[in-house]
Amino acid sequence: MNLLKYFQFFGTLAAVLSPTLVTVASLPPQPPAQLASQREISLKFPDDTKERERINSSLGGGSRGIGVASCLKDDETPGNSSLKALAPITDSSKTIAENPSLFVYVPQTTAKSAKFIVRDNNGKEVYHSEFIPPETSGIVKLTIPETVSLELKQEYHWELKLMCNPTNYFSEENKSVDGWLLRTQLNSEQQKQLDCVRQAPDLQNLLQFPEEPSLFSCVRQTPELQNLLNSVRQSPEQRELFESLKQSPEQAKLYVEALVYANAEIWHETINNIAQLSDAHPQEWQELLASVGLEDFTQEKLLDCCTAN
Repeated sequence: MNLLKYFQFFGTLAAVLSPTLVTVASLPPQPPAQLASQREISLKFPDDTKERERINSSLGGGSRGIGVASCLKDDETPGNSSLKALAPITDSSKTIAENPSLFVYVPQTTAKSAKFIVRDNNGKEVYHSEFIPPETSGIVKLTIPETVSLELKQEYHWELKLMCNPTNYFSEENKSVDGWLLRTQLNSEQQKQLDCVRQAPDLQNLLQFPEEPSLFSCVRQTPELQNLLNSVRQSPEQRELFESLKQSPEQAKLYVEALVYANAEIWHETINNIAQLSDAHPQEWQELLASVGLEDFTQEKLLDCCTAN
């Protein structure tokens, strides 16, 4: 099964399943309050079309500079889009990384340069790079380098601008897209889940739900991770995906980490992990984008771009 379908059925499933081990053994019954809490952890990225249309697109990574002569080949853009940030429009664009990555659709352009700028909540520039845009349209990954560390609980504004008019940064000919980043942290339970996934000695066996729970003692101590894995186990389609993931421990860890991030409503790490799986498992990438209203971009290529000048 793919990621979107998992999200859709998880809330209902969690309400009727008590937590169980990833082996055949069962955990002791949990108090009703604890079960109620687990029913509420299901992540639902925004999927209400009317809500997306109501919100000004610039709040969620909208583009500016539309309607004037530009260096874009508009007939090549999906859904009549210009630049487009791949993020839920109603999401706060949370990240737990000091140096997160962003994904942006860039249409075919004749611009010879693009600027990527990150500013703190006071408008102070914390990062600035310039690069040559790709020759073809597609999705680019923009990463804030290790030389810059976003501060915890701080909000940052980012902007990507295609310099259609290279001599005037403020020209209306230039096309830009912007959005917000909020660096946050996982709570203690979510961090335990992530640590458990990363420390599993053999995630291939973890996905097989082996009879040796001693290998995965951390799983027994993280009921929400058990819920994630056990509910996935109930779906034939998801089991088919897991059979494929068993062939690659690294891919398996990326996928289960993405489940943990998504359940914690951490968008940037979720999409970053699924992007790394997009070649081997393109449907997971496509349905993640569709789950946040980005259906028009599911067939766009992830480009090997962009190195700052």
